[in-house]
Order: sequence, then structure tokens, then C-alpha cells
Amino acid sequence: MGAGCSDDMPEDQRVDYEEDIKPIIETTTKPKVRGSCNVIDSKGTCVDFIGEVFTEERMKLSCVEGKFSLDACPYSDLGGCQATGGTITESIIWSYAPITPEEAGYQAKSCNALGAGKWVTPASLLGN
Repeated sequence: MGAGCSDDMPEDQRVDYEEDIKPIIETTTKPKVRGSCNVIDSKGTCVDFIGEVFTEERMKLSCVEGKFSLDACPYSDLGGCQATGGTITESIIWSYAPITPEEAGYQAKSCNALGAGKWVTPASLLGN
């Protein structure tokens, strides 16, 4: 996952995300959208809350600016940034107009540069 705070520690005390952290937070259930926060009108994005950590109360608290729903975000042709996929904290921030395809390309590069981020499309999540 890149450089971190444990780089200056002795070898036997370093923490590796893939080996030490991810096995603890990996999800044990089939991924499903638990709720969403729609801010498409104001910010061109919508967040799907997927991981088990997202209770209805927690999702509502995370959605003070948008419209909360227990349904998934609308279909996005542009794609979205999946954060911590396959873990109890998984979420996807989908992009919509007025974000352009060119801007979404830059968002994808930024997302993929994150150690726990991956740019996805609805088709890629469905295996198409």
C-alpha cells in the first residue's frame, strides 16, 4: 500500500496492509448496497455504502448534505471510485454529469493511485 508510518520501524515491527490489516477487515458476506447518499445535483456524485460497518444510522450521519436512501445510486456511465473493496468499509463514489468523461478519466487515475482505491464501472462489477 505504499510508504507509511511504519517504514522507520524495525523490520519485525512494521505493519503491512495486505498481510496484517486486510485479513482482519475483509468482508464475510456477499457485497450488497446497504444505502446511498445522492449529491448528484450539487456535486455530481452519489455514494453507495456497501460494507457491513454501514448501519442505517451511520449512513444517515454520513449524508448530511445529500439525499439518503436505502436503495443504490442511479446507474453511472462514467464509473466510480471503489474504496477498500471487499472489506467491511467498502464504498463506491459514482460520478455523473456535469462531470465530463475527460474529468472522470482524471478521477480514475487519482482513484487508482490510492492503495485501497480502484476505478470501477457497473459492467466491471457485474463481470461484463
